[in-house]
Amino acid sequence: MTSDIPDNLWDEETSQRYLDYGRYFVPERERQMRIVVDLLKNIPVPFTILELCCGEGLPAEMMLDGIPSTTYWGMDGSGLMLERAGQRLSRFGDSVRLSNFNLADHAWRILDGPVKAVVSSLAIHHLDGVGKQVLFMDVYAMLSPGSAFIVADMIEPATPQGRAVAADAWDEVVRERALELDGNTAGFDFFQREGWNTYRYLDPDDIDHPSQLFDQLKWLEQAGFIGIDIHYMKAGHALFSGWK
Repeated sequence: MTSDIPDNLWDEETSQRYLDYGRYFVPERERQMRIVVDLLKNIPVPFTILELCCGEGLPAEMMLDGIPSTTYWGMDGSGLMLERAGQRLSRFGDSVRLSNFNLADHAWRILDGPVKAVVSSLAIHHLDGVGKQVLFMDVYAMLSPGSAFIVADMIEPATPQGRAVAADAWDEVVRERALELDGNTAGFDFFQREGWNTYRYLDPDDIDHPSQLFDQLKWLEQAGFIGIDIHYMKAGHALFSGWK
């Protein structure tokens, strides 16, 4: 199993930067969240959604608004993110539960009972390949029959040429988003200055360990999932799912 994320690589300062700039960095963020909601609508209510690394609660808010009668359990390793999520989701009252966790740890994976949906956005790429395989098996064990595991994440291109395409596409997506939101490129300039484009500035000591999409789909199948499908792909970011 992969080790925990080192504190000096992802800390509350990094969380704050993501809160400030995530709206620029995630390709078609709102569209991806709508796809997640549409997939979850196939599950009969009521049910509980478990989100791994819930961040500031943006996907949770859309899921709870879009699928009435659901309850939500969000986990994150950042106290700042959990605080923001608690503020954003306060209007949902007792339907929301938030917990601190470490994605790489095993303790949280033993739940009181099965859930009907596990969702993760831009988190699982922090695990190495073995860590992802173990997580997929553990998530399968958490789910009851008819349940969904939905992942939106960065993926590793299969070739250097594919990496270059992903790097260029991600730069363009962020630049267009900055212009759309602000009418200037300040958000994109920060993205470049910070070297946030993993495909262009790969650091072997970084916390990002994306795996190839084909491998992850195979690992889902090996874990027991069926109905495995890809629902979105752009700028090195994919959204895919499997069902139990």
